[in-house]
Amino acid sequence: MNYLPLWPSPQKFKYSNKVQKFPTKKLNMIENFFAKKYNSKYCVLTSSARVGILLILQFKKYDRSKIIKIPKWSSHCLYNSIGSLTNISSDFKSKVDCSLLVHHLGNTFNNKKKLNLGIDDSSDSIPGKNFKPYYNSKFSEVVSLPKIIGSYCGGIVLTNNRNLFQFIKKKQKSFIDLARIQSYKKYQCLIMMKKNFDWHYHESVNFSIDENTIENIYDNLENFELNKKIISERKKLYFNNKFLDKFRIGPCQILNYNKNLTNILETRIFNKAKLSDNENFLKINVLPLHFTINQKDLEIKINEISKIRI
Repeated sequence: MNYLPLWPSPQKFKYSNKVQKFPTKKLNMIENFFAKKYNSKYCVLTSSARVGILLILQFKKYDRSKIIKIPKWSSHCLYNSIGSLTNISSDFKSKVDCSLLVHHLGNTFNNKKKLNLGIDDSSDSIPGKNFKPYYNSKFSEVVSLPKIIGSYCGGIVLTNNRNLFQFIKKKQKSFIDLARIQSYKKYQCLIMMKKNFDWHYHESVNFSIDENTIENIYDNLENFELNKKIISERKKLYFNNKFLDKFRIGPCQILNYNKNLTNILETRIFNKAKLSDNENFLKINVLPLHFTINQKDLEIKINEISKIRI
């Protein structure tokens, strides 16, 4: 199927095999940049969002005696990473020790019941006008940077807790040799298109960040506002700003499922209830709108959709 990519394609980057001086100044600039954009007291850079989740759980001393709830239809990276530390449940009725509240495709999800521990996962969300960090958890949130700025790696943890911030900061240089190996594998896979995904299976222990990760993210910071602007303009132009979330801007437009659209648009499963402790799953079609989607390609898709839906 010739689908448009749901998230931004990794942008070109010149990887350096030479061990550089650790770019602490740029690291601080990155963390301050996203702390401001997401209205968070603290922001700390990690190798990926999934690692951010693991570090939060480590900080809370979670182990095999605990159970973490994640949504049904979650990506395998969550099962691999969280499952490396503790137990997983996707039964919204089960009693759990922690809930991962995934704000799916830029849509805000809530939790009615009181949480023992919650982690907001804004994965691919750009903050909207009324964005509030750690919306449900009141403690921590993770974001995947490749899904919003087109970097080839990296995630951020947002928090109002200084102790959590300092805990993760201490990890940033603790296992840097592994971080360099993982970073290079990601670079080869995602930018050089070598299609070797074995880095996935070591990411659950990749607790540090290397020099190339920092340089790559720093180079792509300008894409944050660019992506926000392009998505917002396309939603306004083609969809008259319908169905906009008050807090988040996602990478795509969600469309009602139409079997005739499945040859041109990806199908996803969406929880219409928008609650982590209730379920109403249905199929949807998604039309990507982010900054790496060529305008001509988008217009072709829009025309194809219009013909099918008439």
